[in-house]
Amino acid sequence: MGHHNIRYVGDPNADSGFWGTPTSVANFCEEDYAVTSYIAEFINTLTNLSYIYYAFRYAKSANPTAPWYRKIDFMAFSLICVGVTSAMFHGTMHQVPQLMDDLSMLLLAGALLQPIYALNQTPFRRVLVALTLIFGIGTVSVIYARSGRIVIHMWTFITLLTFIWPRTLYLVRKTGYSGAQKRVLMRSFARAGWALLAGYALWNVDLELCLGLRALRDKVGMPFSWGLELHGWWHFLTALGASHYIRLVRMLTGEEPIKVTPEDEAAVKAHRQEKEARHKR
Repeated sequence: MGHHNIRYVGDPNADSGFWGTPTSVANFCEEDYAVTSYIAEFINTLTNLSYIYYAFRYAKSANPTAPWYRKIDFMAFSLICVGVTSAMFHGTMHQVPQLMDDLSMLLLAGALLQPIYALNQTPFRRVLVALTLIFGIGTVSVIYARSGRIVIHMWTFITLLTFIWPRTLYLVRKTGYSGAQKRVLMRSFARAGWALLAGYALWNVDLELCLGLRALRDKVGMPFSWGLELHGWWHFLTALGASHYIRLVRMLTGEEPIKVTPEDEAAVKAHRQEKEARHKR
């Protein structure tokens, strides 16, 4: 069964919560209103604070003396939107907040895409990139909001991600960075990728093995069972990965410095010497 079709409903307290019976197309493995009658999915709601935390924790650092609101660029703002709308969705499990949550993910993807495709382009092409993203994401958002078909959101998000990472690697390898700078940039790329892939893996496990996870949670009891709410870990890890990627994009676009350490310089030098030694053999 496709993940967009998996929906866990009929929990014992689902109809007695403050927000009423869940109406969202998606409903995850955490039991509805199991902790409090005011929050539908307790852990899945609270873990959305990760997005907001990382947006502020790793705001633009180019000007440390600037007030906080000037450090929140559009990428960080989009990450905050993901946290707020996702918390609204998981807190209520209603369809409108779910649509807002899904659309905020497209907003974040667009915020990451625009600067890396506009980099080193003429003013006309930069405007063209922005207008293309606005029109494309806006059109899909309207279609998705009117139809409610989550598969539209899923494939749009995957498509946007597929445009992000190859362009990132191209910029790292083809833009004239030193070996040490490339090492720093690739380390950020690897950290972001690891966190996002790990989060995606846990998201899949939470969906596919829900019944087993629920049985295990019942055995260990609260609060220890909260650690087995894997969708919450998806929130934390994707927030971490997105924050790494935002900083990577800022370094690529020159909004933040690429901080090369002596260890980076030494590692690149050692690699170069090893490569030269192999050629001499």
